[in-house]
Amino acid sequence: MRTKAYVIVLGASVLWALTACSEPEQSLQMHLEEAVEVEETFVEQQAPIVAAEEAEKERFEEMIELGLSEMEEIEVLAEEAIAYVDEREARMDAERKSLSEANQVVEEGAVHVREMDEEEVRAKAEAVIGVMGQRYEAHGDLYEAYAEGLRLDRELYEMLVDEDLAFEDLEAHVDAINDTYETVDDHKETFNEHTATFNDRKEEFYRLAGLGQE
Repeated sequence: MRTKAYVIVLGASVLWALTACSEPEQSLQMHLEEAVEVEETFVEQQAPIVAAEEAEKERFEEMIELGLSEMEEIEVLAEEAIAYVDEREARMDAERKSLSEANQVVEEGAVHVREMDEEEVRAKAEAVIGVMGQRYEAHGDLYEAYAEGLRLDRELYEMLVDEDLAFEDLEAHVDAINDTYETVDDHKETFNEHTATFNDRKEEFYRLAGLGQE
């Protein structure tokens, strides 16, 4: 079963408008919390992707159960399955775009780190920025592996409408798909670990800097 991706979470305090405040710690906090809001698009893709995966799997199982004499029905199911692949691809693209924008926001906030006076606070801030970069890279690996899975899925449904399809070819292709999604799950686990670390480091920075006590 494919695991769900974690997301970064809001800090203890609600975002507030900084008027007279210009402390670098507060400025970085605003960027970090803005990144959380930017990732809402990422969050919104999670459930629909899982639903599309499940619906696609149902179509695949139905196609396997049908015999070659039911090729017309298989073709209809294959078209539906490919439509779910297209949906997953679009939602993964939206995920990647959301993560990219959030990462950019955090990178923009990184300029305030060097302005921090206390060395320990600065170190905590640098840790937050560093983990966000690792998280973004991990999602890039996840995105590439998932894209390969989508490519193989499309090929699978195209194969299933071929009346001359050999069982050995089908079996080998399904094995390749399973291997690819195992890689996806590995990358997703790494991404989730970086996300959990990011949330921890962020809260550590907030506590040390005396933030989040609005």
